[in-house]
Amino acid sequence: MEYAVLVDPDKCIGCRGCQVSCKRWNDRPGEETSFSNEWTNPLELSFNTYTHIKFELEHNDTTDETKWRFINWRCMHCQEPACAEACPVNAITKFEEGPVVVDQTRCIGCKFCISACPFEIPKFDVETGKVSKCHMCYDRVPSKEPACVQACPTDALVFGPKEKILQLAKDRKAELGGTIYGDVDNKPLGGTSFIYVLDAEASTYGLPEVGESLPATLPVMRYSKWLLIPAAAGGLLYLAAWRNSRMKEKEK
Repeated sequence: MEYAVLVDPDKCIGCRGCQVSCKRWNDRPGEETSFSNEWTNPLELSFNTYTHIKFELEHNDTTDETKWRFINWRCMHCQEPACAEACPVNAITKFEEGPVVVDQTRCIGCKFCISACPFEIPKFDVETGKVSKCHMCYDRVPSKEPACVQACPTDALVFGPKEKILQLAKDRKAELGGTIYGDVDNKPLGGTSFIYVLDAEASTYGLPEVGESLPATLPVMRYSKWLLIPAAAGGLLYLAAWRNSRMKEKEK
């Protein structure tokens, strides 16, 4: 059975409980940060930060009112993940339960997944030479909900079978008079396992516009790395032959 998470920013209070629980469950170290006028902290996802709360400040010039918008952000777990399609060593898997997972034992650090992801989610670590991202707590699902969902005090994150989550999204959309991002109203990369119900346009939350299917050029990225191997091998053979030639000249 496929599972999904409903994200309801209108219920989010910006407590960052999801960030803390994600760090604890995945045993990820804290990162040194600094204050920013954007309030989002940390500003970006990283190799050790799988999820964070984005703070968006909206000001209405007509009414002179200011409104905070908080939104939980991490991997969308696409139905047709571009990162998996781009990976040349099949280190990324889309599981039937929903999660898209990076197998770091297979990852070669080529960063093709980073270039392919339209949401700019996977992050590279210089020390390990690997890529990581949110894995939707695949080690808990479905017997237990993801750590971020379990920690949310306001039900801004809800986990369940995807059909049930889609129905909840539709019902909530009717209440808010808004839109659904990730499925139904738009289906980036065939749909996603994280589904947002928004009371405004996606751009208001800083969410990117993503096509419904994989780019036609993506398979080229996956195999282009290996197309370079013959050329690289030929170059090494040439250098070896040139060195041997120079050594013989010196001996003479």
